[in-house]
Amino acid sequence: MNIMKNIILLLLLTASFANAEALLQNVPFSQGAFSYHTFRIPSLIQAPDGTILAFAEGRKSSSSDTGNIDLVLRRSFDGGITWQPLQVVWNDGSNTCGNPVPVVDESNSRVWLFMTHNLGQDTLDEIVSGTSDGVRTIWSCYSDDNGATWSAPVNRFSEVQPANARWDATGPGNGIQIKQGAHIGRLVIPAIGRNIQSDNHGATWTQSGYLATGGNEGAVVEIGSATLMRNDRATSPYKNYYRRLVSYSYNQGATWSAWQISSLVDPICQGSIISCDPTASQRVLLFSNPADTTRVKMTVKMSFDDGSTWPRSKLIFAKDTAYSSLAHFSDNTIGLLYENGDDWPYRRITFAKFSQSWLKDRAIFCWDFEEYQNGQTVPAGTDAVQDLRGYSLNGTATASLNAIIGGCGDTALNFDGSGKALKISDASSKDILDFDSTEDFVISVVFRTTAHGIGGSTNSGALVAKDVGSNTQSWWLRVQDGKLRFFEDNGTNNATVVSDSNINDGLWHEALAVHKGSAGVMELYLDGVLSSQSAFVNGSFANDSDVVIGCFNSGSSAFSGDIDKVAVYRALPQNMLTISKGDLNCDSFVDFLDLNILIENWLN
Repeated sequence: MNIMKNIILLLLLTASFANAEALLQNVPFSQGAFSYHTFRIPSLIQAPDGTILAFAEGRKSSSSDTGNIDLVLRRSFDGGITWQPLQVVWNDGSNTCGNPVPVVDESNSRVWLFMTHNLGQDTLDEIVSGTSDGVRTIWSCYSDDNGATWSAPVNRFSEVQPANARWDATGPGNGIQIKQGAHIGRLVIPAIGRNIQSDNHGATWTQSGYLATGGNEGAVVEIGSATLMRNDRATSPYKNYYRRLVSYSYNQGATWSAWQISSLVDPICQGSIISCDPTASQRVLLFSNPADTTRVKMTVKMSFDDGSTWPRSKLIFAKDTAYSSLAHFSDNTIGLLYENGDDWPYRRITFAKFSQSWLKDRAIFCWDFEEYQNGQTVPAGTDAVQDLRGYSLNGTATASLNAIIGGCGDTALNFDGSGKALKISDASSKDILDFDSTEDFVISVVFRTTAHGIGGSTNSGALVAKDVGSNTQSWWLRVQDGKLRFFEDNGTNNATVVSDSNINDGLWHEALAVHKGSAGVMELYLDGVLSSQSAFVNGSFANDSDVVIGCFNSGSSAFSGDIDKVAVYRALPQNMLTISKGDLNCDSFVDFLDLNILIENWLN
């Protein structure tokens, strides 16, 4: 028995968890920059030499789809960390040049770019009704130097558009090159009602078979040796479903199935879909769009069964958002270029980069303070503590804090009860830490204290709080009268769950405050064991306050004790990524906390 215990202890001590790197985000295109009123319609691809190419429409005078619009580009040579000056790929005076769809021909390293053109004075309605001065046409150009220079645009109307066509559109988004099957090497550009394709490396272009009416702004992905899938924005008669439309071709584009209404919620907006490796036996598809019936909540979803189900989902941006473009990079990271704004979806186009591991990870932020060692001082100011796993939500220290030895020789921070705190500003979190009762979320804190044993709320100590005051939308986790309290308020009613045992004993504890949106309960787990649960109140707990660790936003409820780790997840404990059944406290890690639980249970 002792041998078996030693083996299990050894496994617990030596097990490791590969943390996903935090989300990288920056803004290549922002409203008003480079003498453009607004940038729209993002498209993202990696050139053969590794350069990241971010395309967009540069709208000169307004945000309108009509008028003087250039097709512009920014390049990055360092994986999207920095961006080169703006390039104008196509400027036709006062006319409209847009809807970028790039594709790389891997056989010769040429980057093709398909675009659309119409006269700047013509609106969509005028073009469709036949009252315009011109029609919408499809054009292409290419680059043989990874996007540094581009050929003159060529009109492809006679090749890829019906003679009577008035309105047409490519993508927008990305094209693909077929990797397997009878038409290996074929270049494919999604367009309204069909694909545009070339089997001779772009010397000539033709149309695929036509899809049924009902979709536009399509994306295409390869999911088998002869199968293509289109994923389109719905038009009539499907718009009222608020779902993406899907059609399949089992002969690489010659014919297409009837539309299927997918499970993907969509506000009638463009979306993006890619395959991380079309030839792999276990393909991973990624899909991005505003996952709502209105243009909010930019989300990336993962499918492991060619789009039949989407079991993994991660919110990228909670506020207003619209068009997007995904790309799979050579280092196996993922890029996302997406429209967004705090009050309007078209304020900026943001570049995000992340790994598949990050998509699977449920952490919004996770601080373990391991950037400091025992005896060091955490300085007051921004970026005082690092989020190396979530949304890059670094913590601001309101005052200096002392680093001490944590529960297993790692680092913890001391909070002396004076109101010193770590904060994530509401502006930087951009609503990602605002929850409502329908969602699942978890607050995880590793801490110890001997304080807050008596005195009610006046002598309580807040561990994590996004609070405003009484009778306002809030949530918090604090120690009060020796017990742990998890609180939620919808502005009218509130609910509290209190631990069934005291935790101010000076020992290290792991607390999980769990909100189960689908189950209607809020729960407290202490050291891996369910301590108590209660029904929650329906509604929103969102507010404009900061997330504060160590006290309330007002400075009250100052915590006295030590905190070893704090994290917030959008998930339930049983859904968090674990590496073995040794994760006894359901916190996504096999670490000293699990070891402590194991030892304590055996000793008892």
